Amino acid sequence: MKIPKWVKRVAVAIFALVALLLITGFVFESISRYNAGKIIPNGRFAEVGHHRLHYLQKGTGSPTIVFETAFDPAGHLQWFNMQQVLAAYTTTISYDRAGILWSERGGNPKTGDKIAEELHLLLEKSGAPKPYILVGHSLGGVLTRFFVRKYPHDVAGVILIDSQHPDNEKFLSPELSKMVNQGLPGGFLKFANAFGLARLMFGNMFPQNGQYTYQNSIMPALLHKSAYAVLEEQDGMPSIKKEASKIRSFGSIPLCVISATDENRFDSFIKDEKLKAEMVAAWDKMQKDQLGLSAISRQILVPNSGHYINQDQPKAIEEAVKAMILTTRHKKPTPLGQLAQ
Repeated sequence: MKIPKWVKRVAVAIFALVALLLITGFVFESISRYNAGKIIPNGRFAEVGHHRLHYLQKGTGSPTIVFETAFDPAGHLQWFNMQQVLAAYTTTISYDRAGILWSERGGNPKTGDKIAEELHLLLEKSGAPKPYILVGHSLGGVLTRFFVRKYPHDVAGVILIDSQHPDNEKFLSPELSKMVNQGLPGGFLKFANAFGLARLMFGNMFPQNGQYTYQNSIMPALLHKSAYAVLEEQDGMPSIKKEASKIRSFGSIPLCVISATDENRFDSFIKDEKLKAEMVAAWDKMQKDQLGLSAISRQILVPNSGHYINQDQPKAIEEAVKAMILTTRHKKPTPLGQLAQ
């Protein structure tokens, strides 16, 4: 069968258009990476073996608030605004895990133990005063378990912010578990990262207002580095969670579990109402279950907030951190909702 000429012309036109778009995207990505190399890091670097990790340190005094980020290419930028507030009370440190933003990847595997070791060495190199109060969001909450297991005497308290549960499959139906754990499309993201599409896809991770102008300029600019590290963390997440599930106790280290309660917080990726209701109930159970990690624990429920409480209701986190600072300094229980004066 002979193919009509107009079909051939359309095919050639489509091919030419796709080629032009790819070339344009590649050039755009190359220029963007060149310009990103000119951006001056906002923090310092610490040698952790054979590579350097970037961290932002603000404030003075003890204890040191140590922020651990979620499964997120934004790294320490998730805590940028909160640090400006809490640095008035004590030392604060946020950082980029290996390969994210300005941190070098290095050769260590992406395991919970290695991530904890690198963070501990970073803190030692920074001179940040002990003890530490660990603040972990989502996957960052899972990673705090490894740090507590390896360095319990350096930890004065832990604050889990809508933290993932390492045994989440025990709380979810097979259908919902598959949906929650499906992850990012690695092959497509690598392609998008090479041709400039990823910058457009992840350009609105922070709210579009003046409060996040800095984050919205830096995160997309350095996404080409962070994307590969995030995908690597995704690949290692099952083994990280499996190992973390074995860490069942923080002893008597004070623990605060901060949990979002907005009934609509899963609307963006769960459309079925029955599954959505199941997810809300299961997440609430997982949050409460984590209270058992410590003999001294309590939960703060945050209304009108989605998963990113640090963006939706940052005051709830700030108040909890300030209260734990007082608890640490005075060595006595302080209501976790009380503001430091």
